[in-house]
Amino acid sequence: MKKTLKKILCTALCAVMALSFAACNSDDSNNPGAEHTLKVSVYAAGYGTAWIEEACRIYSESHKDVAFKIEANNRMFDTIKTRLETDTCDSDIVLIANANYSSLVALNKLEDLSDLYEMTIPDTQNTTVKDVIPEIQYQYRERNGKIYGVPWQDAYASGFIYNKKMFEANHWEIPTTMDEFFVLCDKIAETGIAPLVFGGGQQNGYASGMLNQWFVEYYGYDYIANTFMKYDSPEIYNFTQAGRQKVYETAARLLQGQTSSGKDIVLAGSKAFTAQAAQREFIQGHAAMDICGNWFPTEMTAYLKGYPDFEFGYMPVPHINADKKDYAGNDSSRVRYSLDGNILAIPASSQYKEIAKDFLLSMYTKESYQSFVESNHGVLRPVNLEIDTETLSDFAKASCDYFSAGKEVNQYIYECSLAPMAVNGYLALLISQNGNTLGNLINAQSYESAMSVASVAAADDYARACEMWDSAKNQWKDSYLGVR
Repeated sequence: MKKTLKKILCTALCAVMALSFAACNSDDSNNPGAEHTLKVSVYAAGYGTAWIEEACRIYSESHKDVAFKIEANNRMFDTIKTRLETDTCDSDIVLIANANYSSLVALNKLEDLSDLYEMTIPDTQNTTVKDVIPEIQYQYRERNGKIYGVPWQDAYASGFIYNKKMFEANHWEIPTTMDEFFVLCDKIAETGIAPLVFGGGQQNGYASGMLNQWFVEYYGYDYIANTFMKYDSPEIYNFTQAGRQKVYETAARLLQGQTSSGKDIVLAGSKAFTAQAAQREFIQGHAAMDICGNWFPTEMTAYLKGYPDFEFGYMPVPHINADKKDYAGNDSSRVRYSLDGNILAIPASSQYKEIAKDFLLSMYTKESYQSFVESNHGVLRPVNLEIDTETLSDFAKASCDYFSAGKEVNQYIYECSLAPMAVNGYLALLISQNGNTLGNLINAQSYESAMSVASVAAADDYARACEMWDSAKNQWKDSYLGVR
């Protein structure tokens, strides 16, 4: 059980970035004959490599003596971990999975970047890196007063991609609540088109983050940030059963339900589709919406060339409550959820540590951050920096505006905590059925079966948490605590 629970966060994060890209190795061509060439090794899947290529280009423009060699593929997290552990890493900058951070620090494989956090961002008067990074992001990764990386990107609830022309032709409005969403599904079904498609045969259909977004909306920022994320008792899973029940039932209706006229909400075959197969069905016009995220334009670039007139938009996750308030009656329309994300780091073996550190600092300038958001179609990083949304596409702007709203009011929930249980990833927001509730909902044979799964899931969350609690010591069992 312990091993299974530990996979929950990693599985959700991989869902946000999954599907293969061919390996990419490139040398920066802007600085031929540069004195120093830094090797950058990063994970590349749905988001591609444009974000890192642009960051390197921007840096090289003002540092003519520096060039970059970029190495990227969808296996790089494991590759980098192995190279670092076996002292065969020749990279100067690496993107490492957050799950590998603690062990690599303990093995002294990463460079201490504490001084980087105190450095002033070049295009500011006196703003430091630490000033723009959420405090929890820093504290969560601090080890013995030092920190060995900078958070790379937000990894949040995906949302929906919708057929823009289809919506415009039928005068369908973008729903802001799930009640409105299901009414929209009724209208779409009347046209003979399936309202929704998703890749249920791979990565839980990209829907896992959606459930977490609903959960934090239901309970609101204050409770989640200041009580739940402390993980100080299994009773937090008992207290939150009502919200969990609504989350699971909403997911069951979304993935297995029917419209008011008795038609299935999802396109037939969705539970077996890979993510890209579902996206192809969507582009072909077989469904009006697809559960997906910002990576869609990059991931489907080649396929979209065959459909030059196809237009798509980004639809944020509609709020789970009709009044957009939390359980206590407070407005929760701007609370946002994200995983803790992965980390850009410098190997202790790098021969260009100071240049690499200066490059990471440059990624916090307005120009570099702007290029990151544009390259990733609205994806944000774990920073509090302004974005010029006027330069973004409508697709990217819809995403950027939605998630920026949470940062503007300081209601951004990162699924990371200083609590011993959470640091090791054994607990998450939703842990029922060994963390596979979503998979069981997707694979249920009917809506009734899915609702049966949902009906016991909230209580099962609490039962799972109780199994990990040592009542005699009034703490989590030693076997689950681990060492930070």
